[in-house]
Amino acid sequence: MDKLGLPGVDGMLFDLGVSSPQLDDPERGFSYMKDAALDMRMDQTALLTARTVVNEWPEEELRRIFYQYGEERHAPAVAAAICRTRRERPVETTLELADLIRRAMPAAALREKQHPAKRVFQAVRIAVNDELRAVEAMMDVAVEHLSPGGRLCVISFHSLEDRIVKLKLAGLVKGCTCPPDFPVCVCGKKPRVRLVSKKPITPGQRELAENPRARSAKLRVAEKL
Repeated sequence: MDKLGLPGVDGMLFDLGVSSPQLDDPERGFSYMKDAALDMRMDQTALLTARTVVNEWPEEELRRIFYQYGEERHAPAVAAAICRTRRERPVETTLELADLIRRAMPAAALREKQHPAKRVFQAVRIAVNDELRAVEAMMDVAVEHLSPGGRLCVISFHSLEDRIVKLKLAGLVKGCTCPPDFPVCVCGKKPRVRLVSKKPITPGQRELAENPRARSAKLRVAEKL
C-alpha cells in the first residue's frame, strides 16, 4: 500500500485458510491420503521443506511443533517413532510418514473420526511455511493501513490462528498496556478498534452443505476508531 501511495483503505479481508488447489495437488505433498515427496511449501522458491523438518530437526523440536502447532497429545510417541526410523533410512514420502504416524498411535487414537496423521501433517505444514509468525506480522500492521471506520475481517481455520487474532484484537480494543494495579494510565495508548461482534461468526448449515471445508472457519471483525 505504501508503494501504491494509498493512505488507507475502508476494508481488509484476510482468509488464513490453505489454498484448496494446493491441498488437492498430490505433488505438493500436503495430503496424507495421496503419495508424494514430502514438500508442503506454499512458496515453491522457499528452501525449507517437510522432508528437512521430518528428517533433520531434533526429536525435541519435533515434539514441540507436533504439540504446539498440531495440538497432538501423542507428540512424544510420534516424534520418537520418526527418529527411530530415520536413523536407518530417511522418511521420503507422505504415505510413508502417514503410516509411521499411524503405527506410533495407541489403539484408542486410531478409533477417532479424523485421520491419525491429520494433526502432525498440520504441524509440519505450519512449521515449513512459518504460518503463525505471518499471522502475527499481519495483525501488527493491518490496522495502520485502515481508514477511520474501516473494517478488518479475518477468517481463521484452526485454534492457533484464531487465538492470535483474538488476542491481537483484544489488545487493540483495550489500548492501555499499563499494569492492572496502576491507579491511572501512564502509557497514553488509546483503543484503536471496536469489535463488530464479540463472538466469532461461524458458518451455518447451508454454507456447510455447500462447502464442508468451512466447518472450522471463524470470522472476526473489528472497526477502526
